[in-house]
Amino acid sequence: MAKTSRKPARFKLPARIRNRRTASCNLDARIALIDRIADLPGIETVGMSDETIPRRVEIYLQQEVSKRVSERKAAKLLCSLDCNGVTVSGLDRWERYQVLANGWGKLTNDRVSMFLPRDHQEVEIVWSVLRRAYDNLFNPIPDDAGSLVVATWDSPKYSRTSLQ
Repeated sequence: MAKTSRKPARFKLPARIRNRRTASCNLDARIALIDRIADLPGIETVGMSDETIPRRVEIYLQQEVSKRVSERKAAKLLCSLDCNGVTVSGLDRWERYQVLANGWGKLTNDRVSMFLPRDHQEVEIVWSVLRRAYDNLFNPIPDDAGSLVVATWDSPKYSRTSLQ
């Protein structure tokens, strides 16, 4: 009998390989990532400068403005792109842990700053993280009532020394 839960499968990322690739490959990979983000339904972009080519672009989820203003809610930021990387919002703790533990980025507040993809394999991985964040923000999954999830990687560490 199949389970009908809306909970997605456990999110797991491969480790990031730290070697250099050519600049032309980097540019192709970045353009491919931007094209995929542009194809997502319900997003809007905001350039962060008055230049012809903005240095930073923030991508928000579109919502009905009148509904958002009447409820006094801020627009949901999906990610921001700049020359240093992609800052992703909307990941849960396990997903943030996967990005950090496997070397794909670093933590800034409650967001994850991911490195820009260097080739098309890395585009797939960065895209999977962005798509996961998009799904979390656009269609949030309600928590099961009364259930408590405790992750072992987040538990406190104790030592057995006489210094306690």
